[in-house]
Amino acid sequence: MTQELKEILSPKQLDFIAHANARWNIAHGSVRSSKTVCATFLFMIEAAKCPDNQIWIVGKSATTIYDNVISLILDSPTFAIFRPFVTWHKGSSVRKLTFFDKEIKTIGAKDEGAIGQFQGKTMSLVYCDEMTLYPTSIIEMIDSRLSCPWSKGIATMNPTYPSHIVKQWIDRGIAGDKNYYSSHFTLDDNPYVDQGYKDRIKNIGGLFHKRNYLGMWCLAEGAIFDFFDKDIYVVKKPPRAADYWIAGIDVGTSNAFACVLIGVNTGRYDQNHPIMWVEKEYFWDSKKQGRQKTNSEYADDISNFLEPYGVKQLYIDPSAAAFKVDLRKRGFHPVDADNDVYNGITHLGDQMQKGSLFICKECPNLIREIESYTWDSKASEKGDDEPIKKDDHAIDALRYACYTHKISTYDYQEHNKRQQEYWTNRFGARNFQ
Repeated sequence: MTQELKEILSPKQLDFIAHANARWNIAHGSVRSSKTVCATFLFMIEAAKCPDNQIWIVGKSATTIYDNVISLILDSPTFAIFRPFVTWHKGSSVRKLTFFDKEIKTIGAKDEGAIGQFQGKTMSLVYCDEMTLYPTSIIEMIDSRLSCPWSKGIATMNPTYPSHIVKQWIDRGIAGDKNYYSSHFTLDDNPYVDQGYKDRIKNIGGLFHKRNYLGMWCLAEGAIFDFFDKDIYVVKKPPRAADYWIAGIDVGTSNAFACVLIGVNTGRYDQNHPIMWVEKEYFWDSKKQGRQKTNSEYADDISNFLEPYGVKQLYIDPSAAAFKVDLRKRGFHPVDADNDVYNGITHLGDQMQKGSLFICKECPNLIREIESYTWDSKASEKGDDEPIKKDDHAIDALRYACYTHKISTYDYQEHNKRQQEYWTNRFGARNFQ
């Protein structure tokens, strides 16, 4: 078994598993640095040893719990030794994992309203996925639920602002508090990630580099797209022929109304390099124009703006319920955009740096907003990563379209197939199912 673990886990992962014996055991650091794999592996070992059934997996939502943790256990070759003893139950009211004779229940911690799900519970073992995404009140509640002498918490997270409660736990552990053990992961700690990906993340500027590559706990400050160079990212014409188009809309009444048309080339001619570009923009600033349009007028404008293109999907500000009705009357089927601001911004920066997202020069308002898009320093001091809400309408439309399209079209089966092929090539045709 020891030799097999050395084959499937990196030295950094094995070190975390060997030394995570505190009340709280925290794997923190950059994206794709192998935190989740080793923390989940440790959790399965601890679940087998747990003296009772008071075992929980916590995540931002039921979906993220499955995508980040459960699917790893069920599909990843790394967890093949556990799989014969695992069953996933996804009932409408109860989502749980049975492991040997243990019952592992799941809880979402999306916002303050979820705190009632934790009250009154005793937790012998809890695994917290993406813990820095939970409200502080829920983190404190989970901590208070670890009330047995043998209670143990395991947590993974990407870093955020330096005064965060979990960063305080990490600092206490470093100072000698035996209740807290932590291990800091960087992208270089994951030997199984493609070097090209590492280089790309390494070259992203500002906050993205500090948190996503170095795994630093730092404030969001300064220009968001500090790497943006018009000579690189602004093009005179679409770089390729579009396979299809998508569009994003940020609805404004007293503020500006923006729609961006985005061409998508899926990489049919270059399988390793699919790209997107913002081909055109519709922008109406009622303050500058001296007239505010009605929803019906905006819907007519958007219909005319998009009419020449085969728009595959139209992503819209999720709060614009009335405007969606007018769009449907004109034959559109708008989709509510995912309004995760930080992850949406991170995705845009990642795609630009990757050379997969460009802006055509016919989009002056979007270009202006990208150049002036800035982190809100007052929000950062309070622990929130938020841009200044000013002159951000076209870029919000772009964020809605690009990020929501990305998460709605991700093919998990293809991901698992590639993962299976990688491990088979690495260790031979062993049965990882």
